[in-house]
Amino acid sequence: MKWLALALLPLPALAQPVVTADNPHGYGWWLGDELVQRVTIALPPGVTVDPASLPRPRAVDYWLDLRAVEAEQADTGLHLTLRWQNFYSALEPSWREVPAQPIRLSDGTVAELPGFGFVTSPLRPLTAPSTADQLQPDPRFRLIDPMPSRAGLGLSLAALILSGLGLAWHQAWGPFRARPARPFTRAARAMARLPDRRLLHRALDAAFGRVLIGADLPHFLAARPEFRPLADRLAAFFAASDAAFFGQHAHPDTAEAQALARDLARIERGRR
Repeated sequence: MKWLALALLPLPALAQPVVTADNPHGYGWWLGDELVQRVTIALPPGVTVDPASLPRPRAVDYWLDLRAVEAEQADTGLHLTLRWQNFYSALEPSWREVPAQPIRLSDGTVAELPGFGFVTSPLRPLTAPSTADQLQPDPRFRLIDPMPSRAGLGLSLAALILSGLGLAWHQAWGPFRARPARPFTRAARAMARLPDRRLLHRALDAAFGRVLIGADLPHFLAARPEFRPLADRLAAFFAASDAAFFGQHAHPDTAEAQALARDLARIERGRR
């Protein structure tokens, strides 16, 4: 009967591990977010956690995956890091429960990794209509006076018009074509229609201020030095005119006279 008395004695209680959890905060989670749970298991001396009983990465539910489990052994117990991922597509804020996970210890007892809950939020509040009080107030603004900009635009336009008129006057374009100050320009245009070398003589007379003959050519070039690069061609032009006008029966080159008139016009307009 001694063995029966021993059997009836109360068995010593097995020491239970102390499980503490640092759970993710309970709100502000969205579709696809990862929730990290850290669990510390303080084990009695000589007791360890059966590694085969630790949770494995898997799909826990249609809306929840356990992505990773990281274990770190310490002197006082075991540190676990569980990474959960939320796949719940909420139409409105919804409370979700992550279940507890059982583990087995080396002394045969079973402990439990605590679960936790959180609120998952919709990506867009479909059921919440927008109201005016959800809008931020309009920022303060000041009226901008457009008059300075308009005045600047008007002055710029006036300067553009004046510049165009000045260029047209300088180049003898359009209504400035018949200007007396451009005799070579008018002669070149007239000779393009009628190749008469006398038109160039009239232009030379107008530029000299009196009738210009070959003997007076040095005086003309001294008064108008811009035409000196054409001195040889002017001398040849007067020589050809003398030969044609004074009975030597020469036929002067009208094409050269036209080219000379164009070159004189270019110098006259400052383009050469």
